[in-house]
Amino acid sequence: MNADPGTSTDLSRLPRSPVVASLSGRLLLLTVGFTMLSAVLIYLPAMSRFRISYLEARIELADQAALALLAAPDGMVSEELEDELLHNVGGKLVAMRRKESNALILSDRQELPMLGKPVNLEDQQWWEAIAHAVMVLVKPSTDYVRVVGLSPRDPHTRIEVVLPTAPMSEALRDFSWRVLWVALLISMITGSLVYVSLQLLLVRPIRRLIGSIVGFHAAPEDARQIIRPTRRRDELGLAERELQMMQQDLRHALTQRTRLAQLGIAVSKISHDLRNMLAAAQLVSDRLEASDDPTVRQVAPRLVGSIDRAISLCAQTLQFGKAEERAPQTCQIALRNFIDDVASALGLPDGTGIRWHNAVPETLPLTADPDQLYRIMNNLMRNAVQAMPEGGDLRVAATATETDVVIEVADSGGGLSDAARAHLFEPFRGGRSGGTGLGLAIARELIRGHGGDLELIRTGPLGTTFRIVLPQAQA
Repeated sequence: MNADPGTSTDLSRLPRSPVVASLSGRLLLLTVGFTMLSAVLIYLPAMSRFRISYLEARIELADQAALALLAAPDGMVSEELEDELLHNVGGKLVAMRRKESNALILSDRQELPMLGKPVNLEDQQWWEAIAHAVMVLVKPSTDYVRVVGLSPRDPHTRIEVVLPTAPMSEALRDFSWRVLWVALLISMITGSLVYVSLQLLLVRPIRRLIGSIVGFHAAPEDARQIIRPTRRRDELGLAERELQMMQQDLRHALTQRTRLAQLGIAVSKISHDLRNMLAAAQLVSDRLEASDDPTVRQVAPRLVGSIDRAISLCAQTLQFGKAEERAPQTCQIALRNFIDDVASALGLPDGTGIRWHNAVPETLPLTADPDQLYRIMNNLMRNAVQAMPEGGDLRVAATATETDVVIEVADSGGGLSDAARAHLFEPFRGGRSGGTGLGLAIARELIRGHGGDLELIRTGPLGTTFRIVLPQAQA
């Protein structure tokens, strides 16, 4: 079986709903039902019209019979002719009413039962006509009805006919069956056309969408499972295009997650050896603290601190590969001195062309995890330095509110590009050439682990400012 051009999933394997439970099957039933309902609503006035036409035809036949009788010599005819005329009329009695006289024209000479109110075709209301027609149709009877109507040839003459209801009831039944069969035929034809149209215009495209979703769920890494939109300009065409975009984004995100997991596995494999190397460097750095050279003794504590943090980071590489960070182990930090240490590790301000400004109050304390806060500030300040290759101003300021400590890192670089802002905190989506895009993602994750947040305040030709909000330590 040939695959659909938009997906490699075999649509024949998708579960099919029973016809009655399917969308097109339900609409088929609704179409037939509504068509029959419309037929019923049309049928009632049509049946009333048929009954009136039936009675008017009998009035016209009775008028012709009266005319034939009046044209006979002395107005007398034989009983055989009189019976034949009554048979043609289909009645039991024919009378003629004029202003000056009433005359009995024809009679079958049989006694008639008591007759009710006559049916006057001149002033009968439509609801009365419908009600009488329904009664004649549903009520099997051997009764008679008296009908009065104008003579077709003389508007001043009224013809009265006594008719048995049985022939009229039979005629109404025949008419009703014809209407029913026509309504059923129209319903089936209309319903079938609607069913086929739905299959072609809706059901098959929807099953194609479902097939693509099922196939993509089974193998999201397979690019063949991404649907190929058709040229439809309706809602289904829009759904196909949106589904394609969603599948492409999901596949891209899953590929990134897979690469990130592979990176974590690769880093975890080398973490043990790297930690041993750093441990050896730590032993050497400990000896530097006992050096006779004052300059070496001044630099040695910073070197020891950097190596300690590197060892700690290597010990956590397995958790990083699992996209996890340990819970913060907080203590009180003298924030201004801490920021100076980070700046010194970055070589600020010596030889960088960067004008360094530490605007953190000396008395401002902060409770946080020192290692994680170092990684946060190191990432933000390194990004700021890299944004100013020709030199500029780097300023770190902090304020305290009743509930939070707010730290702002501002540079005077050229600002972030639109691409960088669109995916600012997404891993591997960094806007800087040569960057991995992990720095800001890791920084935000660490800050949120403290219960705070990292956000971009402003960016543009005059520089970029990031804001860190950390909960204020409680006594």
